Amino acid sequence: MNATLQKWAKLFAALGNEERLAVVSYLLAHRRGNCTEIAEAVRLSTPALSYHLRYLEEAGLIVRERRGRRRCVRVGPELRKVLRPAVVEALRKEGGWSTK
Repeated sequence: MNATLQKWAKLFAALGNEERLAVVSYLLAHRRGNCTEIAEAVRLSTPALSYHLRYLEEAGLIVRERRGRRRCVRVGPELRKVLRPAVVEALRKEGGWSTK
């Protein structure tokens, strides 16, 4: 399989999981979050969240960054490139996350 098809397969596999879609939905609604906030919101254990974040990061859909002592996660630019704006907006709203 060529590299481009492998990249697309990894991307769609990352989005083809309900827990990872919940994480993406949360991040779209909140712009960024730390692991504790995300785990509580999507009701995942910390190890499970770490697994899903690694999967999303390897697909290029999220970016991890340090903010002081905290490790934050945000949606990467690749996600907005591959999804139509209407899909991004629907995912952002779908989780029913209350934005503060």
